Amino acid sequence: MMIVLGTSDEALQPAIGRAVGALVQRDEGCIDLMVSEWQWPAAVANVRAIGRLAATFARPSDYVSFQAKGRAAVLPAAAEHLSSAARYVERITGTLEELGLDSRIVTPWLVNRDLVAVRLLVDEIFVQTPGAKAGQLVERQ
Repeated sequence: MMIVLGTSDEALQPAIGRAVGALVQRDEGCIDLMVSEWQWPAAVANVRAIGRLAATFARPSDYVSFQAKGRAAVLPAAAEHLSSAARYVERITGTLEELGLDSRIVTPWLVNRDLVAVRLLVDEIFVQTPGAKAGQLVERQ
């Protein structure tokens, strides 16, 4: 899954980012998303300031996608985040190459420099797959 993040600042100006992996923290009821603060400083700053995040998870082979929205906080990346990000970059690079994308195109999307963990407490999940059900609420907490 490709993971695209949507944030906004206090003036509601949008900023996006990409996550390089996700860890579901079942015991805590949240998702940790690994994000390069170096590459996506505005998105990380917005989460710190506003505490809200929308994360879209899209399968690159057919664009089946879902968006999770909720409260968020930025945490230091722990060892499990770093190893998960490394595995994610390797797997998604292989997946995208199998779909015909050259690794020179993919590499700039998958930066793991200066990683932080953005912890998302999901309030709502929406269908985002293009088509008739796009935008439909799947679940609300």
